[in-house]
Amino acid sequence: MAGDPFSIKGRRVLLIGADSGIGLACARAFADAGANMVIAGLDQTKGNTLAAEIAAASGSQVSYLQVDVREEDQVAATVAEAVKILGGLDIAMNNAGIPGPAASIPDYSAEAFDNLFAINVRGAFLGMKYQIPHMAAQGKGSIINLASTAAITGLPFVGPYAASKHAVAGLTRSAALEWGAQNVRINAIAPGPVDTGLLHSMRAGRAEVSSIPPVKVPMERIAQPDEMTGAVLWLASDASSYVTGAIISIDGGVVAA
Repeated sequence: MAGDPFSIKGRRVLLIGADSGIGLACARAFADAGANMVIAGLDQTKGNTLAAEIAAASGSQVSYLQVDVREEDQVAATVAEAVKILGGLDIAMNNAGIPGPAASIPDYSAEAFDNLFAINVRGAFLGMKYQIPHMAAQGKGSIINLASTAAITGLPFVGPYAASKHAVAGLTRSAALEWGAQNVRINAIAPGPVDTGLLHSMRAGRAEVSSIPPVKVPMERIAQPDEMTGAVLWLASDASSYVTGAIISIDGGVVAA
């Protein structure tokens, strides 16, 4: 393998769901590693500021596009515009997600369930639907989806969230099998508890409806968002050239416990 297999300098990245938390940490890490990038999220004004800030700090090209991942036409247009801006697409990360409300299954509304799946699952599906053809056409690409340790275990009182992450894992593995021969690698990370708004919202909601304590972390702390970036950059790089269909836990030992 010529050169540094860990390098992504000059690679073209689309990161959907970059406004905060893990997505924002990964956006900064991609740019710091020398990738040129389009980031996408829900707030164009905030996003323009973030893109300018990341570009100034890193020296990389960074643009922002507004997208609602529930809407197929918007996702299709975002991928097409990102390819136009970047001149192609080497790496994509589908990171958009919400925790949804906390409730037992009988108390969970169908409307909340549908919205949760529209963002967490449909969003990842639509991202891959429009990202894969560009990568397949050039004979190479890496897609990283956002799963969760809830994709591997259960999580009481946020069951639909856990189900949505199981679905993301299933889509990831299935797409990896479909496109492995074309050298389009598709993997997911499965974070444990990470210090983000999503985690704190989920824990607060669960505390209101249940006395079940948060999951025990063997490392006895929650992670910071930038602790997710090492695995993401590795999956994006040629250093992971024989890795596809993997769901990689980054969880302080939660799944092992």
